[in-house]
Amino acid sequence: MGSIGTCAGQRVAVAALAALAALAEGCREGLPDDSVLVPVQRFVAAAEAGPLSVDLPVATILDDTRFTLAAPREELLIWPKTLPPHEGPRVVELRPVLPQALAGASRVLVRAHVKIGNDWSERPPRVLTPEPRGPLHDVRFEVSVPAVPAQTPVAITANAYRIDPDALALRGTPPVEIPAGASLEFAIGLLFARWGRDPVEFSVEACAEERCERLFDERVDPSSAEGEAWRDRRIDLGPLAGQTREFRFRAERLAEEAPFSFPVWANPTLYAPAPRGERPNVILLSVDTLRADHLSAYGYARDTSPFLAERFARGGTVFENLVSAATITTPSHASIFTGLQPASHGTTDGMKAIARQIPTLPEWIRAAGIDTAGITEDGWLSVRGGFGRGFDVFEENKSPNIMSPVGQVDLTFAKAAEWLARNRDKRFFLFLHTFQVHSPYAPPERYRDLFPIPDPDTRASHERWRDDYDREIRYTDDELRRLVGRIEELGLAEHTVFIVTADHGEAFLEHGFLEHGARLQEEVVHVPLLLWGPGIPVGRRIAAPVAHVDLLPTILELLGIPRPPWLEGRSLAGVLRGTEPESALANRALFSETRTKLALTAERRPVDFPVPAFLVRVGSRKLARYPDGAGGFRYELYDVSSDPEERHDLLPADPDAAADLRPLVDGYEAQGSAQRARIDAATGVGPAPAEIVPLEPEQEQKLRALGYLE
Repeated sequence: MGSIGTCAGQRVAVAALAALAALAEGCREGLPDDSVLVPVQRFVAAAEAGPLSVDLPVATILDDTRFTLAAPREELLIWPKTLPPHEGPRVVELRPVLPQALAGASRVLVRAHVKIGNDWSERPPRVLTPEPRGPLHDVRFEVSVPAVPAQTPVAITANAYRIDPDALALRGTPPVEIPAGASLEFAIGLLFARWGRDPVEFSVEACAEERCERLFDERVDPSSAEGEAWRDRRIDLGPLAGQTREFRFRAERLAEEAPFSFPVWANPTLYAPAPRGERPNVILLSVDTLRADHLSAYGYARDTSPFLAERFARGGTVFENLVSAATITTPSHASIFTGLQPASHGTTDGMKAIARQIPTLPEWIRAAGIDTAGITEDGWLSVRGGFGRGFDVFEENKSPNIMSPVGQVDLTFAKAAEWLARNRDKRFFLFLHTFQVHSPYAPPERYRDLFPIPDPDTRASHERWRDDYDREIRYTDDELRRLVGRIEELGLAEHTVFIVTADHGEAFLEHGFLEHGARLQEEVVHVPLLLWGPGIPVGRRIAAPVAHVDLLPTILELLGIPRPPWLEGRSLAGVLRGTEPESALANRALFSETRTKLALTAERRPVDFPVPAFLVRVGSRKLARYPDGAGGFRYELYDVSSDPEERHDLLPADPDAAADLRPLVDGYEAQGSAQRARIDAATGVGPAPAEIVPLEPEQEQKLRALGYLE
């Protein structure tokens, strides 16, 4: 059997793969600057034309989710089952019925978690044989629970996977012609490797009918230091240029001692060189909870963000008035990802997933042949919520302790720099999301003396929190400086547009409340938008209000991708390029909403408000509609050009001052329902209720630390 080498012609064998990543890096350095690698054939793609990736197989290793040739699908077996009070240790016997998706399975893998108080712990997985129970099948297993005080709540949850070794052992591709300069990229890994499963040999063959050449083989030992991580690999296909081959991906267990093994191949893709063209890469950074008026670039007195001011404001373009789609994380980001208002996309809180039939921004981009990656600090932007759809790589940085900044923005940006180094020779879209400035505000110790205040011990609690919030912004700004420096070192700055925004802001008693959620004041709904990179005007400030729903069409136009017809936002690219006047953005109706009942007073005492509440902004005028709790509504009208702190409601003096805005805010929900119906008709999918997202144990624990759950 013959062998195809790596870039430098070395044989790829079991004993020689330690330096494979370095070899692939060396190949990239030889690519001309006016060329990029583009996907000629993705071997994991939708069967039908279109961007939707919701039904493609995925696998997650160490919170890094990728598309795969095949992977066992996780099925919910037990919704958190609360156990009756019991003081001593016990063994709980469970006999859940298998869901329909596991019907006919000869064996299943079951993973159980035990929740004691608010802390989850995982039990070792076990392989079980389903037993008949009437027309259905179930599985029997036991879960041990340690002794706990009688008043401590205890619950169990479990998920199951079909074990189908044949589906994972060999996967083939259709025949494909190999272009000149082509390479094959993929990643290999083992699911649940930490439980000590059998070693597996991965191999790739290129075949013409029954004549095959081995291109790659590598042994993955679950007990090794690298055993529990994706391994990115690349094969030079130069010797096969002009020939037609099908690829066969094999995974062979080297022992049969373990009860199961789940080898997976991620994102196998055939790349070939192509002219770079004029279209840029795009990086989109969302700094969760970042209000615009606490940035130096927006006139804040403290120097919280010198790098953003230097590079993005003076060196790029600032949109001075971005109206957030909502006051919490999930619906705002869903609007960024869909170009639709929350009333239209339906993801109105963190327990609802993005509707399956609505394509997301990364799905449109990946379908256009551009590589995609997302790195988030979990919380509400989860794979289960649909935010991983369309991303070749989607990493969730699940920090063990939200109170510590270690493993937050610094780790997120470090992972981003690593991904950029591996993919700098491609066209790409990279999404980054950090919770760094979200409460509880915990800047690193070295920032504690920043922004000194006389007699700090006499300051009110909300002032001390605001001080630490500002220090968190400065810390994030410093980390952003380091990331952009790495982008410049990689030679990507001249080919990449970098966009910085936020999902919502944060209140510090400006209107009697803390944090964000139930109220629609400027400190919560006015967020930043700054752009820097090729084609972005330098030192320009655009005052016309814009919205989260404008980001998707803007990014698609920057990348040269046609926009879908149903978007509620408009592209800002023409204004940026000077082909449209800024006045084209004026006098649009922009909306924001909240369906969050909770607000916090100065003592952090929760106060409930009736919901939903809506806001419309046209020019500098803002009309908010709040339910009055008695079946009616209370309206507030402000002009933020003359009253930026929203101290003077204009309606008491002139009840007719909002006559033109009231029909807009009153019709917001109905407009959203009509828009959703148009989308359902365009995609051929009938109306469906929002999908409830079951929380993973680790995610629930993180959200509880963030204060979202009690």
